[in-house]
Amino acid sequence: MTIPGRLFRRAGCGFNAIVRGVVWAAVASTVTVATAWAQPGDAGSEWKEVENSAELSAYRLALRDGSFDAASKAFLTGTALPQLASRRNLASIDRVRRRMRELLCGDAASEPRALDTALQTIVQFLAAAARDGKLDPAVRVNAALFMGEIRGKDGKPWPGATAPLAALVGDASLSPAVRIAAAQGLARHVGTAGPAVVAAVGPVLGPLLAPPAGDRVAADWLAARAVMMLADLGPSAPPPLAQAAFGILADASRPATLRCRAAEALAALGPKAAGIDWSKAVDACRATAVAALQAEQARGRRARDLALIGGAAGGQPGQPGFDAGAFAAANDPAAATLACRRAAWVLATLADALSGGDEKGAGKGGMAAIGGGHQQAALELAKRLRDAAAIIDEAADEDSIIEAAGILAGNGPAAAATGPAAAAAPAAASAPAAAEEPAFNPFAR
Repeated sequence: MTIPGRLFRRAGCGFNAIVRGVVWAAVASTVTVATAWAQPGDAGSEWKEVENSAELSAYRLALRDGSFDAASKAFLTGTALPQLASRRNLASIDRVRRRMRELLCGDAASEPRALDTALQTIVQFLAAAARDGKLDPAVRVNAALFMGEIRGKDGKPWPGATAPLAALVGDASLSPAVRIAAAQGLARHVGTAGPAVVAAVGPVLGPLLAPPAGDRVAADWLAARAVMMLADLGPSAPPPLAQAAFGILADASRPATLRCRAAEALAALGPKAAGIDWSKAVDACRATAVAALQAEQARGRRARDLALIGGAAGGQPGQPGFDAGAFAAANDPAAATLACRRAAWVLATLADALSGGDEKGAGKGGMAAIGGGHQQAALELAKRLRDAAAIIDEAADEDSIIEAAGILAGNGPAAAATGPAAAAAPAAASAPAAAEEPAFNPFAR
């Protein structure tokens, strides 16, 4: 198993810790949908009543027989789907959403044409809900989640949701939670269909890759998902997006987790990434790695400072200068281990972007496979990054972080890490200050 594979398995963190979903599509039945959501009849309504109803059984049988008539549509829009907004279902809305998806979106026995018609109705209904500012935010998010989870008869993300997802992701007037949910759903479509959806997805990615304005945390989450989709699109992605991805990689104010994903996207674009100075891209990868290690060293210092503060205050909450929550979090061994493994993941991801996941450093992929004078530097840096990541992966502690920083600075052993690139490696202290990192890595798949 490669270093990144071990890290993903052992760190146990991912972008799915946040909301996921889909959104708006222009629909012919907007009035009917809006009316149903406005009057969900939730005074005595509960999903389990619908789940056990004869109407649901009749609806599912009709799909198998190839029928989706007015009665089926009325059941969906007037009875079943409005349950997502019922007050009696809010406490268990996540489970209700999953059951609705399982029971309303057909099964392997459904007739394809009838199923597609039913799914289109569901998408229209949920898209209107995701945009409805009068609904509870939890309902809007779960409507988006539902839509992003819909699959067709072939078990793949249903293509009819791609355009609505892209529209929501690109709508800056919507809440970040809904847009982030939409981005997660859209990423499923890109990961499955790849170049086939570039026309719908490409125009949406550019604004997400632009320098953040307003809520930086939300912007970084959206940008992270955007560069991951860009990597999935690969050479089929619109060429101008390469410069935007390079801008993120070179921006010291962005989190290292985001910057390494941008490096991954650039490597996936390959020669199609027109106008990129690949020598500068290699240097930016080195700076990103150093910034990630500096951030973890700073986190260790903060933990020690909090420990001293806690001891001076007698270890009791409420004492001057003592933050019990921050003290507990900073001294949580599991959190410290996860933070170290995140740094190792950043190094390993950057190494893959530089040499294409080739641990032997043969340069068969990544930035090293692109024509230019940067190949040797890319390969040598990739070797150092893998050595440093392996050290942290072996023992996730502060000493390993320090040793890894020495390797990147050219002060420690690295397999075959000799030559101009190693000699030119800047010292860790000379790198720009790293952006503040969240406690968990949201950008791992």
